Amino acid sequence: MKKFLMVLAAIAATFVIVPAANAVQIGVSTTEDTYGGSAGSCSLREAITAAQTNAAFDGCPAGSGVDVVRVPGGEYKITRAGAGENANLTGDFDVTGTDALSIEAADSNAKVTVNGNGLDRVFDQQGNNALSINFLHVTNGLLTLIEDGGGIRNSTGALSVNSITVSNSKSAFSAGGIAVYSNMSMINSTVSGNSADGNAGGVYAPGGSSVTVRSSTITKNTADADATGNGEGGGFNDSGSTSVNFFNVINAANADLSPVDKTPDCSSGPTFFPRYVVTTQALGAGDCLVGFNPPGQNKVVADALIGPLKDNGGQTPTHALLEGSPAIGAGADGAVPLDACPALDQTGRTRPAGSCDVGAVQYVEPVPPVSVSVKITKVKPKVLKLKRGKKAKAVSVTVSTVGAPAALNTKLCLKPNKKVRKSLKFKGKLCRNLGTLVGAKTVKFKVAAKKKAKKKTFKVKAVLTATDATTRSKPVKVKVK
Repeated sequence: MKKFLMVLAAIAATFVIVPAANAVQIGVSTTEDTYGGSAGSCSLREAITAAQTNAAFDGCPAGSGVDVVRVPGGEYKITRAGAGENANLTGDFDVTGTDALSIEAADSNAKVTVNGNGLDRVFDQQGNNALSINFLHVTNGLLTLIEDGGGIRNSTGALSVNSITVSNSKSAFSAGGIAVYSNMSMINSTVSGNSADGNAGGVYAPGGSSVTVRSSTITKNTADADATGNGEGGGFNDSGSTSVNFFNVINAANADLSPVDKTPDCSSGPTFFPRYVVTTQALGAGDCLVGFNPPGQNKVVADALIGPLKDNGGQTPTHALLEGSPAIGAGADGAVPLDACPALDQTGRTRPAGSCDVGAVQYVEPVPPVSVSVKITKVKPKVLKLKRGKKAKAVSVTVSTVGAPAALNTKLCLKPNKKVRKSLKFKGKLCRNLGTLVGAKTVKFKVAAKKKAKKKTFKVKAVLTATDATTRSKPVKVKVK
């Protein structure tokens, strides 16, 4: 317990995000992956170089010490193919300097995707600096050689990430999502759908590193993706780190495709400290060892009940909590300050003090669909009279909404049965798409009696449908004389 409290104190001292106060702001002005020769614009790659060299580069102003690269909304796709160099010329975005740098969305409404395009990993922190990545979606990184970290690699320095999503990145070695060789602090973030042929589909913490994750979701990641038995820890893999600390984290529904000794969520040693964690793999047993497992805090469940990765509001895609999720209300009560959830979740929604949910997002009650009422109000004439073999006549059907809401995707159809079709013929389409219906609308259908039609009164069903509305029907009477 004493060792655990010492670890908590160390985390409290190191868990910081690089402040942006008095920082030089370098604004990215193009989504193109350019590097030199475009003085009228500043690409993301060029902005990183300008910040780390403290010199103007192409269309980017010079950085000066602590800098912030501000990225407007859009997709920034790596197109400069080339792997193996660390000078930020090609492939991944290399951060190699010694000055602190933040790379973040330009404003609170900007939705930014940084796409590795299957050419390389996305971000590579090589400098002995403090790097902060905030409010970005990092995706589609790919490593085919013996390298780690398909989405992000922290080789040296301190990495902090806030409200980011790392998804759909792959490594033929280890760490499909994030590889941490030095130290990383993560808050309000999602690591989802990444894979590695070796260890750690999601987060990799090899020897000497330290990782602290707060109020985040790690799910749908896969270790040993080639099923050779050479990988462990679908959610995360701790291979000799100094500490891995989870606070209010969902680490669940990950996978390990190893033929035997599967470790889907966790492969760790005794330096793993989970607090208020929801997981689908047993803690403190087998290959998921823990340094301390506070009684009553962590939950091992069969199903964490989280939705698919998608836009749930905010700047980055997330996994919403589904109704009945064991993560709802299972977060820390804030009595221990370090356990407390951040005031906002990854989508920017407020977390209630003292009763937060576990994971990157708070549960949102589903909004019931708006109930729309539609009806068929009038058929004119009440009985359409036809003579056999004569000219077609029109019957008018009036439909309307009831109350204020508009009815969407409204459709009115006549549905004659086989007996009716033997005697009557209809000109034009039997189904009419009315689109958005507000108030009343009248539709005309032309009907004629065939020469050999029976002399009787037929009933043709008129059917009205609309989104979120009860289907309505009414008979249309046709009398053949």
